[in-house]
Amino acid sequence: MIQYGSVLVEPDVDREKFAALIRALNLTPPVLIKPNWGTVECYTEAKVLDWTLAAIPGEKIVIESHGWARSEEALAGRQIPFTRANLRKGDRWFLDYTGLRQVLERHRVEYLNLTEEVWAGRTAGPEAVRKAVEEKYDPLESPELYEKVPARLYALRGGSLLSLAKYKIVFYPLGVSMAVKNLFGLIPGPSRGKFHGKEHAKLDRSIVDINKIYHSLFAVSGVIEAVCSAGYLGAEEERTEVKPGCGAAFASRDIIALDAFATALSGRDPLGIGHLRLAGQVFGEWSPGLTAAAEESKLKVF
Repeated sequence: MIQYGSVLVEPDVDREKFAALIRALNLTPPVLIKPNWGTVECYTEAKVLDWTLAAIPGEKIVIESHGWARSEEALAGRQIPFTRANLRKGDRWFLDYTGLRQVLERHRVEYLNLTEEVWAGRTAGPEAVRKAVEEKYDPLESPELYEKVPARLYALRGGSLLSLAKYKIVFYPLGVSMAVKNLFGLIPGPSRGKFHGKEHAKLDRSIVDINKIYHSLFAVSGVIEAVCSAGYLGAEEERTEVKPGCGAAFASRDIIALDAFATALSGRDPLGIGHLRLAGQVFGEWSPGLTAAAEESKLKVF
């Protein structure tokens, strides 16, 4: 394991090395684990989730929201009506198809779908969430998000939240999709178009908004991994190109610094990534030497 400032790097992980990265984060139970299950093309695989759950002792829960691109039809490039029934069917199919359900059952860990919690009205009081956020940060740009925190998660506040992110380089204006962006999936949706805004004008603020909520309630840490695969999306209208994994993983208790380091590895300037620049202003900027260290490390994910 190599350390660059607040970022831990393991260039060639196996189960034990991955567990060492997790242990170094000193996660406090209960631990919420947010994988990257946004699409059926490039996602947190069963192997990686297995390693993660095995490495975290004590109470833990896996959390994710419904999404349109996580179904058998999406894998085949077909569109289907966006109904609740189809979303639920797709979610069940995805867990079985990927082997993720088997991992969850083996570790006896619950998977909580946040969209289902919000649909059922099982949410925390928005004023309590607002108070928690505004004791630390400026008010949200989208105050309706105060109403979107499941009561189950609010009851677990004070524990740790692990953003278990996939290494993805994507089109601008987003630029990258890693640990900070991974928490955007905690907006229960399933459609998050209004939080993108026209031509993604609201996206950076929306990403920071949901990070404000969960940074207020939990100690947030992150892992970015390219164990089995990594993703590249050159244009919004394209499908993510799944690249072979290089076996590397990166971890930090500061997910803004973590994303900045991982972004610099790709040759992109973290200050040129809108949501990272804004997150740095809100949660604390990364060390100026961190990106230089990433460049000097000669580590390559692709």
